[in-house]
Amino acid sequence: MLESNTYRDELESLLMTGFVPAGYAITKNIELDPIPESAKYKALTFSLDDQGIIYRKGKVTADRPGAFLAIWQRPSSSRADSHKPIPFKHKELDYLFVQVEAHSNVTSAEESMGKPKSGMFIFPVAVLVKKGIVSSEQSKGKTGFRVFPPWSQDRGVTGTKVFSESGKKTQRWQLPYFVEIDDGLIDPKKLNEILG
Repeated sequence: MLESNTYRDELESLLMTGFVPAGYAITKNIELDPIPESAKYKALTFSLDDQGIIYRKGKVTADRPGAFLAIWQRPSSSRADSHKPIPFKHKELDYLFVQVEAHSNVTSAEESMGKPKSGMFIFPVAVLVKKGIVSSEQSKGKTGFRVFPPWSQDRGVTGTKVFSESGKKTQRWQLPYFVEIDDGLIDPKKLNEILG
């Protein structure tokens, strides 16, 4: 439980240093996702300016570019298939926040080039619907997907050097929703572009 409190506290600190000074108010306290399996993605929920937000931390895998995250919920126990995860519905969130960090094997020469080491994707629900990630009348949605921050093509010493065309295409639509985090600070102009 200590770890869950730690990542909850880390997000609250980020919100207090990066979002509140930019004019955003925390209108629903940060809560842990009740699904135990979601803890490995540091799953949380909260609201900013009465907008419902689901938060995940992307998991970096050693052999693939980008970071993976699970975004699902359990169906009500009255359903026959209640053990099978289901995607979030478009009415259940306004934004999906996905925090990411650079792979630990990035060399010091690359670090000195000023590449961001931490950042966050802030996806509006309309984009997630359009991309078929959350369920809607048009799409059944997904239970997980991969995000590709600016440094995805660089997997360091142990990672693969292959960054597929499919990954690059996904990265192109995702990058407009990416903000760099530098010592807990986020560019308020970029936040306003996405959240405004």
